[in-house]
Amino acid sequence: MVKKTTLFGFAGAAIIMFSCQKDNSLDNGSAVLAKEQENWLTASLDANFANSQKQVTAYLFSTDELSKLVKTPNVENVQFILGYSENTLQFKAIGVDKSGKELVSVDSNILKDPSFDDKLAKLENGETSKTDKGSALLNEHLMLSKEAYDGIVAWQNKLKTVTDLNEVTSYEGARFQHYSLEAAVIAEMLKGHNTANIGLFLGLNEKGKVTTILIELDKNNAIKSKSSFTGKTMDNPEDVYDGTRPSPPF
Repeated sequence: MVKKTTLFGFAGAAIIMFSCQKDNSLDNGSAVLAKEQENWLTASLDANFANSQKQVTAYLFSTDELSKLVKTPNVENVQFILGYSENTLQFKAIGVDKSGKELVSVDSNILKDPSFDDKLAKLENGETSKTDKGSALLNEHLMLSKEAYDGIVAWQNKLKTVTDLNEVTSYEGARFQHYSLEAAVIAEMLKGHNTANIGLFLGLNEKGKVTTILIELDKNNAIKSKSSFTGKTMDNPEDVYDGTRPSPPF
């Protein structure tokens, strides 16, 4: 009886220790994210930032992880949170409910591909008119591929000149903290076949402000081509969406 009681005691202690370690791990993760967010608000967007950020092609979000995020009960919107570490912007996606409460999160991986400029040409030579998605919400966020291309190139050129970086990353002097869009838009992008990642690209919008551009990527992180109704692959890229609601002001 003594031995059995002792075993149960050890087992209980082990469970408590594991739970504490898990809780501490989660707390540490939240602390790191909070620190990166704080760093972003005060970061000096100088030549060091520009040189580091120029190496970033996109931020990759796994479709498997995003699928879990949008399927989480009560998730209404996806927020792409900005952080700052090692002179480079960081992004994390969180699923929130109607009140803005965080329910689930997904980390991104930074893609650095020096040859990606050639792959972007697919956007430059894409369709010249938008396809009606049959949904006002999707149509609202749908971008022309050429528009996306111009925005991405404009941001890359801004990094080369290292001018007005504070201005383009803020609203009335306050740094953008996150970009938000409805979870239904992400869910639509996840319907595509052979989509391995959703790539978050940075670009400048028509107002000259930094915005997020979402593009479906294949397992090689190349921009996916659109498939026709017959199953044949066309030269045009898959639909491109934006994340137009920055905070501030929204």
